[in-house]
Amino acid sequence: MALPKKKETELPLLREIEAVGGEAKPQTIYSKVTSHFPQITKEDLEETITGGINKWTNRIQWARQSLVLKGELERYPRCIWRITAKGRERLRAEGPPLKEAPRVIKEQATKLQQPKRHEELKQKMVEIGKKLGYYVSAEEGPEYRHDALWKITQYKTPSHVIEVCEGGVLAKDFDSLNWARENWDARGILIVTDDKDFTKASRRLAGQPRIIAVKAETIDLLYELINADLELLKSIFGEHSKW
Repeated sequence: MALPKKKETELPLLREIEAVGGEAKPQTIYSKVTSHFPQITKEDLEETITGGINKWTNRIQWARQSLVLKGELERYPRCIWRITAKGRERLRAEGPPLKEAPRVIKEQATKLQQPKRHEELKQKMVEIGKKLGYYVSAEEGPEYRHDALWKITQYKTPSHVIEVCEGGVLAKDFDSLNWARENWDARGILIVTDDKDFTKASRRLAGQPRIIAVKAETIDLLYELINADLELLKSIFGEHSKW
């Protein structure tokens, strides 16, 4: 199925930015815009263009640029998409959206947000990081809202960046981890819950330095082991917890 054209994406993008108060970080908007297009498949969402950039998020970004040129979104700040008075005028002229999106659209949007298993794995990586002695945070980042960040010291850039993919968009997580590697020289950990997605991720990351894909079950085992006998692990690998 062909992805919606840039022009078709503009109005949903304006609607969703206005719906969350008039401004938002782009990473919080992508899935909301996607919910307007039930014809988009999982395969569409994983499609990439030159350089491994996700095709759909790139199209939304170009729609945003078009709206900036029309004066309907503000140009700055770079990481915040903010609607203008002209953008609100367009929304009033176009009329209100449908009162209720079809069920299929809601279900797809929910899948793109954060399922229960996603949250469970993210929390496990937060706790594992703390057990190992890292300074840990979640849902942070200047360009992407990374699932978890581990820092050797509080004020250093992250040494490890973790993303969890549960029936989501692998390409988005690839982009996030590549950004962290290039800008922070961070190691990337991509946790995948689906076997087919794990195979795809392993192939894609085979030539990528400092980024690995692991199955969710592996994280479950690691979590149990660390909670069972962290001191044993320390005795095997050394006195310091940051291995």
